[in-house]
Amino acid sequence: MSSAEKPRLSTRDIRLVATIRAKPELVYRSLTSARELTRWWLQGAETDARNAGRLRMIWPHRKSSDGACGPGFGEREGVFVDLEPARKVAWLWKPVRGEKRVPALTSIFILPARGGSEVTVLHSGFPSAASADALYDGYARGWEDGLAKLKLYLETGRTCKRPSMTRSRR
Repeated sequence: MSSAEKPRLSTRDIRLVATIRAKPELVYRSLTSARELTRWWLQGAETDARNAGRLRMIWPHRKSSDGACGPGFGEREGVFVDLEPARKVAWLWKPVRGEKRVPALTSIFILPARGGSEVTVLHSGFPSAASADALYDGYARGWEDGLAKLKLYLETGRTCKRPSMTRSRR
């Protein structure tokens, strides 16, 4: 079998990394405190920031590529499964009716870096079939947008809770 004929893996992951000029403790708090989450990212949140603690997130509406406003990611509930203060935040999402192919585990790793923190978002286990490309791309854009909003908030104190941050493409 040639390298061009390699079979697709059965799953794929979203892995995004950003360097943020903020202490790991601030990054951690911004990801686990309902008050902080609603300042920079969400429309509403409830958190019980302990292992096995409940998590509820409500995202604002999103604009689609045709300019129409839709529900975005809506409301999601889950449980914190691996919290390490200033180092790691992980949760399992409860399945949402009609979204059987969305993986449940999201992990965010926080490492000290020169002048701040290196933050890695890992949302694992998306189906690799071509039929799941739109699902994968939608979640990748959502996480990229969330990471950009976290960086903006922690580095400047400003927020951008518009449906999605726009980036110029050159």
